[in-house]
Amino acid sequence: MRELLRHVADIRVGYSFRTKIENDPAGDVRVLQISDIRNAAVFDPQALPRVKWPVATRPPLLRPGDVVIPARGDHYEALLLQSNEPMVASGQLFVIEPRTSSVRSDYLCWFLNRPESSNYILKNRAGSSIPSLSRPVLGDLPITIPTLETQRKILAMAQLWEEEQMLSHRLLFNRQKMLEGIYSKLLES
Repeated sequence: MRELLRHVADIRVGYSFRTKIENDPAGDVRVLQISDIRNAAVFDPQALPRVKWPVATRPPLLRPGDVVIPARGDHYEALLLQSNEPMVASGQLFVIEPRTSSVRSDYLCWFLNRPESSNYILKNRAGSSIPSLSRPVLGDLPITIPTLETQRKILAMAQLWEEEQMLSHRLLFNRQKMLEGIYSKLLES
């Protein structure tokens, strides 16, 4: 079944801070920014800057299962949040939360990172110097929603692929080290 993203998920913009975000060790909330999600594989919530919440209202905290994606720039990689750390998204990010039980958050993140989703975003963003993605355009992204069982299978396959890539990189690194050792021995003789 194909749906528009806005029919299956709520999309909101992160909080726009009025001043530069600087780390305050006494802060009560961490701030997630575009630069923090560029490499989702090494995302560490504990490394995010802390700030004292600047307004009297309650902060719009991110929850485990929320998906974030940049609202501007050249890279639109989505990240699935799995941390209970109190954090808010900056205004440069969209926060996507499934509103139906027919789509899993992790599947939604996987789908947003697919080439067809990336192509849609790159084709429909606006601006020349700093391209940006609007909430209506993101909401109009067509998303294929298979059964929950099929979503689970897709995610299991994606996990195996990621593990295979990691093992291949390790193998190549080890092979390079081994060859460097052999080269050194041959040069010494």
